[in-house]
Amino acid sequence: MRPSRPGPAELLQFGERYADLHDRRLADTLILEDAAEEREEISALDRISCHVHRRWVHECISSPTHVIAVTGHRWCRRCEAEASVAVDEVSGSVNVVCTRCGRAPDTAATRQILRTCRASLAAALESRRARAEVCALAA
Repeated sequence: MRPSRPGPAELLQFGERYADLHDRRLADTLILEDAAEEREEISALDRISCHVHRRWVHECISSPTHVIAVTGHRWCRRCEAEASVAVDEVSGSVNVVCTRCGRAPDTAATRQILRTCRASLAAALESRRARAEVCALAA
């Protein structure tokens, strides 16, 4: 299990990049995942946070930056076309569909997107709950 807070070495190496983020849980996750990726403990594709956009991955997965035709991430090999991702934060549903044929690509990459987006969504919701509790206690 990964720690929930970055240690001093991780903060020193990666913390400055995320110092301006208001969501400290997101910032901590970005730092921890940057460090784990640097140590080759996780793949960039297994992250629940995005260091490029500095967001939870479910919030930016629809960006063209996240299309990787070679690995099949957000890509329909049958049609050789981009797949779109829809995340419903209310229901918690995540759907991936080809922009050409309308089907979900049945690939390991698509399943990975579904897993990471769902985990990202859960982490973001937990972060919002924790911030709401802090605000309620302060009031």
